[in-house]
Amino acid sequence: MAIIPTFLEICILPVASTPAEGINIPQMQEISTFKSNPVVEEIAQPITVRLVGENIAGSGVIISQVGTEYFVLTCAHVIDSNQGAKFVVLTSDGKEHTTQRDSRFNFRDIDLAVVKFSTNNQYPVAVVSENLIFSLGEEVYVTGFPNYQQKPVNLVPTIDLGIQSYNFTKGKIIHVLNLPLEKGYKIGMSNEIEVGMSGGPVLNQDGELVGIIGRTKYAFGGLDAYRFFDGSQPSEELVEELLVASWAIPIAKLNLVQ
Repeated sequence: MAIIPTFLEICILPVASTPAEGINIPQMQEISTFKSNPVVEEIAQPITVRLVGENIAGSGVIISQVGTEYFVLTCAHVIDSNQGAKFVVLTSDGKEHTTQRDSRFNFRDIDLAVVKFSTNNQYPVAVVSENLIFSLGEEVYVTGFPNYQQKPVNLVPTIDLGIQSYNFTKGKIIHVLNLPLEKGYKIGMSNEIEVGMSGGPVLNQDGELVGIIGRTKYAFGGLDAYRFFDGSQPSEELVEELLVASWAIPIAKLNLVQ
């Protein structure tokens, strides 16, 4: 029997040394600038895909290949509006591939989903990091496809641009939570993330996949947007710290079974 990916290990347990409460992690006050990593840039673009369809516009990352089938990890909220419907994956060469959600993957309350597409074309697959030690100040890179471009007068949709709206961002980790926010978000970053980049990869300095981005800074919903995984509510003071970060779900490793 062919080996197929059945699930990703999503870590909602402690991932680093943090205060006992695992909640109030202070934001770094100074984020030093650094040059972009050309090695990571070279790795990132070919593994990053765009998801497009009716009510769908988001990003994803190729995590596995089995024969002619490719598996893409993205955020569940990117595709939830098209349950059971087919849509399109745009790969880095600009080609369109019909795809749909792979129902074998069940992440329960975590904001993740897997879609698959078939092609004879060859595409690289992300290397999933097994290192879950995240440190404040650690450099991270996020890629994806913003839904809009800022023009002098207004925002212009990028759907017709396909993969031309690809965006590579660099930043640093500014929060590490023991107790994640709802949907599994626990890594806060300084990276500037735009709507449409949800589902895109978070890569470390070696170009390894360490997370999936899914929340921009200053999320809509105020306090309600920053509930913790256990349903508890942070204080307004803590929310002030959390809302200045973009948030990602950490990915431990890809488990394969026969």
